Amino acid sequence: MSSVLATKTLPITRMDCPTCIPVLEREVLRLEGVEAARGNYMTKNLRVTYHPDRVQLAEIEGAIERVGYQIAYKKYPGVFSKLRELFRRDEAESVPAISDTDFPGKVLHASRTVAVLFTSPTCPTCRVFKPKFREIAEKVEGKADLYEMDIVSTETWRNYDVLSIPSVIVFRAGEASESFSAMPRTEDIEAALGI
Repeated sequence: MSSVLATKTLPITRMDCPTCIPVLEREVLRLEGVEAARGNYMTKNLRVTYHPDRVQLAEIEGAIERVGYQIAYKKYPGVFSKLRELFRRDEAESVPAISDTDFPGKVLHASRTVAVLFTSPTCPTCRVFKPKFREIAEKVEGKADLYEMDIVSTETWRNYDVLSIPSVIVFRAGEASESFSAMPRTEDIEAALGI
């Protein structure tokens, strides 16, 4: 087996906030054969050091794309095909959105455990995580309430130190009891909700 390392700097698009960096780094570092992954928000690059005999560049690119980002030098479907896909989506499947006005009644004064997903419409990682959150909502239906809160159009998230998105906070008896951020693990959220 060769001990020669390769280093590739990948230009990343759709990187909207500095909290994207740890998500990208963690996803790429999960690949066997990757030695280091270091992101730079200012230059929108991810520098990856890897063993080419153990992991291919295409696998690294795939890991980046899995969490909702794109490689700048690759061609992707046009924006209009993406918009058509978004409009085709069945809105009945989505988790109910709440506003600052709804928050006290639906979360703080709720009789059941509540989980709130704090998200943004421009966050690629949030788009990747939302289907997983919907699956959790289906599993806990009737036992807990799940909501989505857009941090762009609300202010409530500031009261709960939401510093990265997607973030999920579990509330019990009106108090925040558990918090999960930067691409939360569904298993952790399910455990917090008792499923």
